Amino acid sequence: MPHRPSAPLLAILAGLRVALLITLLSALLCALLAYLLPAPLVAAEAEFIPIDEYLGEDGLTGDDLYDRVLDNRFSAFEQSISLHSGDRGGHYQDVELRLRYKSYRDEKGPVLSKTIAKYFAPQDVRHLGYLVINKRNGQDDQFVYRPSARKVRRVNVRGETIAGTDFAFEDIVPAEMEDGSHFRLADAEVDGIPTYVVTVVPNLDAESEYAKLVLYVEKEHFVPIQTLYWDNKRVQVKRLRADPESVQAVADGREGGEGGGHQVWIARRSRMEHLKLETFTELMVTTHEAMPKLRDRHFSERELTASR
Repeated sequence: MPHRPSAPLLAILAGLRVALLITLLSALLCALLAYLLPAPLVAAEAEFIPIDEYLGEDGLTGDDLYDRVLDNRFSAFEQSISLHSGDRGGHYQDVELRLRYKSYRDEKGPVLSKTIAKYFAPQDVRHLGYLVINKRNGQDDQFVYRPSARKVRRVNVRGETIAGTDFAFEDIVPAEMEDGSHFRLADAEVDGIPTYVVTVVPNLDAESEYAKLVLYVEKEHFVPIQTLYWDNKRVQVKRLRADPESVQAVADGREGGEGGGHQVWIARRSRMEHLKLETFTELMVTTHEAMPKLRDRHFSERELTASR
């Protein structure tokens, strides 16, 4: 009578057959992809979106570095911003707006943060405003108010240009960690300043106008001093340079209150260049108020339409 393999041995043989089948299928799939996608295309994809992260001796990842960049801000602030734009034809324009931001991250609800921005100049866009409610999951709530229409509309405001400047609203609204993926590249220098380099690939839910951004973050205060932008056609379209000499500390001087004694570092002057249009916009943060008493009503549709 022939000897029958034991149950454990049969199980091992079955597992080996499954493993062999998976290996064969994986090999066939790889061969098919190699056939369908030429090697230069695969290499270009890997070059555009990093696969392997650079790890320095400090052991910091792209997520670690980007988290430190975002940590260098108050959980609530209000800014007055002045923008001066020009082109090679000698045409210039000045824009002024006010931006408010408040984080809701510690409240454990569906909202991560809220940002509202309203124009004060020039006259033809005065009182126009944007509101973005950044959510933990899914698409953000985004609204625009145009005084000429006297209506608040739900649109994708991130890609809207700020009154003909080289900045989009997306460029000034404070980002959140959940908006994209982050990959560290090799460290580099910008004008002799040592920087960390982080590639940011926005998530689809963020409805970004960009396919990726590359941030050069100065190492002392974690302030980005250069940002490069690629559009969704994977063409580099813009470059933002912060003036290193304008990087200053802003403190919340209230003793014993929320954020008391805390300080952050901001670049008060920066310059955005549109590489294709050959235009530029200089941005100046004229005021930065730390930890103002902002409430939900300061981020409402009613606030968006208020003429103040």
